[in-house]
Amino acid sequence: MKKIFLHLLFLGLTSVLSPSFSQELNLSTFDIDPTGEKDNSKVINHLIDSLSESGGGIILVPSGKFLLNDALILKSNIILRGVSQNETLFFRNPDSGNWENSKAQGIITTSPSSVNERIVVESLRVNGNFNKKSTGAKGGICLRNCQNSTIRSVTTENTWHGIAFYGFQGDESGNLIDHVTSINAHAFTTNNNSGRPRGIMVTDAGSKIQNSTSSHAGTGFYANGKDINLEKNHAEYWFKDNGYYLIVDNLRVSNCTAKGGDTPEKGFGSGFAIAYKKGALIENSKAENCSNYGFRIHVPQSDTRLINNEAIGCGNGFGIEVASHPYPEVSSNLFFSNNISEKSGFHGFLFRQIADSKIIGNKAINGNQRGVTLSTRGAIAIKDYVSNSEFVDNQCIDNQSKKTQLYGLYDFSINQITSEAKKGKNNKFKHKSANGTDVFQ
Repeated sequence: MKKIFLHLLFLGLTSVLSPSFSQELNLSTFDIDPTGEKDNSKVINHLIDSLSESGGGIILVPSGKFLLNDALILKSNIILRGVSQNETLFFRNPDSGNWENSKAQGIITTSPSSVNERIVVESLRVNGNFNKKSTGAKGGICLRNCQNSTIRSVTTENTWHGIAFYGFQGDESGNLIDHVTSINAHAFTTNNNSGRPRGIMVTDAGSKIQNSTSSHAGTGFYANGKDINLEKNHAEYWFKDNGYYLIVDNLRVSNCTAKGGDTPEKGFGSGFAIAYKKGALIENSKAENCSNYGFRIHVPQSDTRLINNEAIGCGNGFGIEVASHPYPEVSSNLFFSNNISEKSGFHGFLFRQIADSKIIGNKAINGNQRGVTLSTRGAIAIKDYVSNSEFVDNQCIDNQSKKTQLYGLYDFSINQITSEAKKGKNNKFKHKSANGTDVFQ
């Protein structure tokens, strides 16, 4: 009898842990309006509640334009599936609905009061119809406190955040964002909101973003947490912060691109800002036309590797940012290898407040496009508080008919830094520039 009871208990637990998604509800058979004239939020939310109570399932949304006067609140084990990003549209009408009173943070969202498991949103489009820099905005698809959930093959436009997972407190969310596009994540929730509108965002540990694009957002991609992976993504034309702003322990970024503008003069911010944490690998990625840095490491970010990346037409191709984190804070154990900076406005590579780091086999090509001053000397510039670091087999090349990169590797400790405390200590150099004057010992 005990064995039979345990067997039945096991079967019951299995059905809870691995629910069947065989239940399907096709919205075309219910009282919904695909013309964009009547609200659909009440009908769809009722179906979500009913389906969730019976163990979950798939809600199939046909082609059409579906007006929402309030948020869709997804629950565990619900798949919301449209026909395609171009055929199934959910939208908000600025002149109707309950949006001013709604506490929901997204047009499609979840309740954060408990963990939401195994939610999928796919093959649809969401238009928030919020104007740029307007207030009282909502996100597009913002799934809060979720685990093992997926957002894929969707487009959001004219929102606060475009597509996001956030609010999960565990160590491994298993959440995935795949093949999504955010356009015009450009509105705010309140006046002077310190939180930038972000195209694609995750703050849940163990999340992954891949094959996705953010265009014309305040910040293209934002991640904060641990064990987050970004692969084959593209950010372009952000207007408030950076293409990628990543504050993550154990971060992985590969084959991602950032384009600040069509020309260096039209770019904004930094392509990739890697800040404050430990353990990152940034590889095979590219930043183009960013006014600040192509790749920015913000002190005290440490234990970080940048390998085989490229910065073109950026203010500084690669560098260390120290704002609000003065010495004695430093970035330590950095490794830069086989990176290329080309046509930088100032330095190809700028190093300061670093220790115990290796800069090996990188190239600075045709830099100082904005001119050379006392403070911008050096295709590879080494400024204050640099210690116990190696600069080996890097190349400084200027192959232009009119040279701009007048200095190669320039150690400011030689003739510009007067404070002994700030001068470089115990650094190793093996270098000879193809073009430009080298200044180091």
